[in-house]
Amino acid sequence: MKLNIHKPCSKKWDAMQDSPHGKFCELCSKHVVDFTDKTEKEIWDIFNRANGKEVCGKLPLSFSKIAAGVILITNLTFSQGQTTSHSFTTTEQSTTNFTKLSGKLIFKINKTEIPSAEVIFIHKNQYIKTQTDENGNFTLEIPNELISKKNVLYFNFNVLNEKTITNPERKIPSVADGDIYENTTIIFTKDEKIVDKTFVIESQKFYLGGISIMTDSPPDYYFFDGKSISEKKFRRLQEENPDYSYFVFEGKEAQAIANKSYIRILRLLYSNKSL
Repeated sequence: MKLNIHKPCSKKWDAMQDSPHGKFCELCSKHVVDFTDKTEKEIWDIFNRANGKEVCGKLPLSFSKIAAGVILITNLTFSQGQTTSHSFTTTEQSTTNFTKLSGKLIFKINKTEIPSAEVIFIHKNQYIKTQTDENGNFTLEIPNELISKKNVLYFNFNVLNEKTITNPERKIPSVADGDIYENTTIIFTKDEKIVDKTFVIESQKFYLGGISIMTDSPPDYYFFDGKSISEKKFRRLQEENPDYSYFVFEGKEAQAIANKSYIRILRLLYSNKSL
């Protein structure tokens, strides 16, 4: 069985969107697997699950010997793809079914696109993140096993807002300035299509003197890499690992992510190993 090399993809590996198994190439709408850190067994499993479909991916120089063995066993072909100084690499097609999410972020006040905003798909086991381009557009590819009955898409503007607020030429932050974005969550169902959808973002709201009284409040939940843990362990991990990603959600968003109807606040901590 021979190794078939096709025309390489022109898009650079570093320019591709991050994905759970490597990268996602928007140029050809394919998932690109990073084989450089995988064992021979892991590589064999990936091509076995592909079930005869063409596979694209980033390969190490030593992959040629492993690949040959995989081809003989699974009767697959390869297509050439991205390389970063390796003499032999490929671009890969998805070995799993994915749901594609795409859209555009528009600021309500001045009707302009919002570039460089974080768009994050939140699952209790992991999150998948991208940024809007210069025209406010984004694309995410989510493995179907992460899609639940209810799902949360999170638009995070903390970085953009911080740059605006700390700008020395800017006056006191206020809604009237029209440049402070409100972090926004969207809940969508498994059957709902999020394709080329426009999302209108409000300006950040400021509250003064509000007081609320709650009795018999529901419990908080703490998850680390998808596993429920105690608050004490959660706080310790967070303190000892400041580089870990942290999210907090309340109400219906927390209930959708945790798949629990009786929950007040959900706190999520990720070690980022799968990103």
